[in-house]
Amino acid sequence: MSNAADDLFVSAAGMAPAVNYADWTYSLFAPLVRGAVLEVGCGVGTFTRRMLGAPGLTSLTSIDILEAAVRQCRAAIQDPRLDLRHADVREITGAFDAVVCMNVLEHIEDDRAALSHMLNLLAPGGTLFLLVPAHAALYSAFDVEGGHFRRYNKPGMRELFQRAAPGGGLTMDQFYFNSIGALGYWAVYKLLRKAPRGGADAEIGWFDRLVVPWQRRLEPRQVPFGISLVTVATRGAA
Repeated sequence: MSNAADDLFVSAAGMAPAVNYADWTYSLFAPLVRGAVLEVGCGVGTFTRRMLGAPGLTSLTSIDILEAAVRQCRAAIQDPRLDLRHADVREITGAFDAVVCMNVLEHIEDDRAALSHMLNLLAPGGTLFLLVPAHAALYSAFDVEGGHFRRYNKPGMRELFQRAAPGGGLTMDQFYFNSIGALGYWAVYKLLRKAPRGGADAEIGWFDRLVVPWQRRLEPRQVPFGISLVTVATRGAA
């Protein structure tokens, strides 16, 4: 694996103990987990496990470009509905009721082609849940080290969707997520210029235990900025 790929896997493993944050994030797309679902980027299985608990799920195809991630998930998660594959999303065929893609698109240089393919994988009435890093102003050495080509904002993402699906036929909802996380990211990596490899286990644990539980209750759906940008795009029924 490249250094960037190594860092991506280490980052996913480092976030795994942040149970409150994972639960909060999962709540954003839990109602969409039904029928046949494609997870783009299984990582260490944080959301794979949660989706397998959804009552409406019939099958879950979870992919990752990192062989180590797929190998770890295969060893840790067994479910007859789960199909784990070492694959690029652009190699996947079929039709899915939901496609879940979190913190992956920013790693793909040709993001338009990848997004277009994911949209083409949606069955009629199917929904793409897409979460990406937000705000170019937050782009830092941490993004470079993690292999991020870019960060996104709402207008840029709408334009990307227009280029990826020029025929339209989609309904879209967008919102920023985790405003306090964005402020912390700016302070640590932009203001203080902390080294990307400096380690953040203590900070993640503190944030997850003390901040996330009340932030989840108080943060409104529409905030002016956030650490992430969420786009939910649904294909029209046939």
